[in-house]
Amino acid sequence: MSRLNQTLTVAKWEFMQFFKWKQELIGKSIMLLLALGMYLWHNQVLYQPEPQQIVSNTQLDGLQLSQEFVFRTEPKSNEALIEEVKAGAIDGALIFKSTELPQQVTLYTEGKMSWQNDLSGQLNEYARSQAALSLNLSQTQLALLEQPLRFETNFLDDSVKDQMQQSALTANALLFLMAIGIFMTFGQVFVAITGEKQQRVTEQLYSCMDAQTWIEGKIIGQMLHAIKAMTTTAFTALLGMAFVQVILKGQTLDFSIFDFSVLPWFVLFVLVGIYMCTAFIAAIAAAIDDPNHSGKTAFMMIPLIPTIVGFMMMDSPSSLSVTVLSYFPLTAFVFMPMKMALIEVPFWQVIIAFISSIIGCIVIRNMAARMFKMGMTMYGKEPDLKTMLKWAVAIRS
Repeated sequence: MSRLNQTLTVAKWEFMQFFKWKQELIGKSIMLLLALGMYLWHNQVLYQPEPQQIVSNTQLDGLQLSQEFVFRTEPKSNEALIEEVKAGAIDGALIFKSTELPQQVTLYTEGKMSWQNDLSGQLNEYARSQAALSLNLSQTQLALLEQPLRFETNFLDDSVKDQMQQSALTANALLFLMAIGIFMTFGQVFVAITGEKQQRVTEQLYSCMDAQTWIEGKIIGQMLHAIKAMTTTAFTALLGMAFVQVILKGQTLDFSIFDFSVLPWFVLFVLVGIYMCTAFIAAIAAAIDDPNHSGKTAFMMIPLIPTIVGFMMMDSPSSLSVTVLSYFPLTAFVFMPMKMALIEVPFWQVIIAFISSIIGCIVIRNMAARMFKMGMTMYGKEPDLKTMLKWAVAIRS
């Protein structure tokens, strides 16, 4: 078997030991069915609800409620209206405790229902219009008073994107997905490698393949899990946004708040970055003898540092520090996609950052392979930091 076939065999085994396609398919199907059911329920395809019967003992001139409600005025006492609610004759009783502005009103219902919030909003709109009439204000004047300050920032740097909200949301989403991928590799690589070391399967595997092949296969397998987790998270987030827009708010489906033009470059940087982070985590995990009492577990969180710093520096994409970090081999995979989402970046800068990331990936991969080989064959005693650094910079393993 060639080295490439060995690597792909290890990658397939590493991926399939944590991936159960039937469970994934069932889980996603249930999620889609729930979303479909909610959509049909909200759009009243499955049922046609009866309008809510709302009665008030105070005349409200000009009040027009939506078709969800049937509103009428009856000259009855408060106690009589409340008794009708208890008997189920009506759904709600509006009792006005004052006629002066601002009016105080109490809604009596049998239980808590979703339509009560809709009714409250419509009554507030009615009270707003009545207040405008009492002050001799037109609707146009009242709308002007409610207008916020129109504040905008004019950037002299032409590279800053105009749609700042879209850019900020895109940058946040990219960094969040990157963190999801790193967390996924952190958890699964730690469990897989420390478990294999404690079960002493190293000797058997080294008899049929070298350390470089083994770690490359493990990295590729765990990368697939990270990409799956990131894709699932993105799909779920978009589905949730669609649910809020279409079902809860009744709007048309609109994903224009995200800048999808940076997605192809983000995928390339993710592949390089996740490979680099997984290789580093695998190297540290191989040096851990007892995962329950090792002090080296904290070092496995180092790949998260660029993502955390990226969140902190997102407000200054044009700064010198972000520019430097977007070229640095060990941080470019995070900062360049973030920078591209926030400002216009020349194509040559993206190419330089990508080449820099590949160089960093190769360096970390080679160092991790040497550390992985020595760490997996060392039992009973964990290597100290000086020994691990010596393995990392060794010319030959």
